[in-house]
Amino acid sequence: MAASRYAKILETAMKKIIFILTLGLLFSCCREKKLETKQFTFYSSPSFYGGFKVELNNDTKNVVASLPYEYSLADSISPKTWKFIDSTDLESIRKFLPKESRFEIKPSKIEFEELGKCLSDLSQINTNNLPPCDGIGIYLETKTFENKTNKSVYYSPNENSKQGQLIMKIYNLLEKIFKDNSQLEYAIENSQRYFSDPILKIKSVNPLYVKFLDDDSDKLEAAISNLPSSKTIFVDLTNFHKDKNEHLEKSIRKKFSKIKWIVRNDENYGFAE
Repeated sequence: MAASRYAKILETAMKKIIFILTLGLLFSCCREKKLETKQFTFYSSPSFYGGFKVELNNDTKNVVASLPYEYSLADSISPKTWKFIDSTDLESIRKFLPKESRFEIKPSKIEFEELGKCLSDLSQINTNNLPPCDGIGIYLETKTFENKTNKSVYYSPNENSKQGQLIMKIYNLLEKIFKDNSQLEYAIENSQRYFSDPILKIKSVNPLYVKFLDDDSDKLEAAISNLPSSKTIFVDLTNFHKDKNEHLEKSIRKKFSKIKWIVRNDENYGFAE
């Protein structure tokens, strides 16, 4: 009888211990969940070009990119004098102002995790350098499930620095994730100029389709000579931001006998064919 009673007491005690341990584990998991990063917000803001913003959400597993609508606000005091519009006026018209363009996508699990790791690694790097007169500013905001936020700013980081390499990797991943979005592709390319400053990008080998981004004479000849051989080349100048000068066309014709041009409608280029 005593043995049976002792066994019941022991069983009750074990159940209480298991219950307490389970509660402790659940509390620990909840606490860890709250401390985890719920959302990363990455801003790329280059001088002289339009920037972009990207949000990675660990809840929805979605990535949202947005392009701001560029405009200025001014208060005309007289025909020759103006000042910035005050905050009261701004709030009264905010809902009527031009809106940013937003693009949402659910990337593959590998792409999502790789982008999240790059953003997480970048958030661990401290920076205290002063902003330059021009260049590029990278802003990263993290928000936990407890809605605690942390902000980091990187002003014109060197291409070979740890943060520079991570930022370039983030650009490359975003290009893959949003590969079918030309507007965002242009914005990413214009930020990449402040790091690797690429001359061209091969978008297809067959047919040979090459997007030119710069005409640096020291690099142009070598970049063209390294292109795959082809009778015809499709030359994309939609994000060239330079004149289609004689040097560019002559350099291309040294290797390719037939050139097909792709340009924006607002460009006034002259063509030999």
